[in-house]
Amino acid sequence: MNLTPRQQFQEDVTAAKFHRELVMLDRFRDACNASLLEQVLAMPHTYDPTEAAAAYHRIMGARDFLFHLLNVAEERKPVPGAPSGNLNHRT
Repeated sequence: MNLTPRQQFQEDVTAAKFHRELVMLDRFRDACNASLLEQVLAMPHTYDPTEAAAAYHRIMGARDFLFHLLNVAEERKPVPGAPSGNLNHRT
């Protein structure tokens, strides 16, 4: 079975625990937010649609990266499904 990079990271229990503690720190989250804002400030002020689209995709890529960075140690838990039976109409 081929493990995803996320699964490989989570196999090292010590690293995953350290990462969870790190992302809970307000200073770390502030640093992540400041980095994203710096990326936004670096966007070119242009009216060219192609350059504007490229800048937008850079920001969305940075946002997506931060999401994965902050959540790589979290284990995915299946969402419980809704009950599949009929309602009891005799009540």
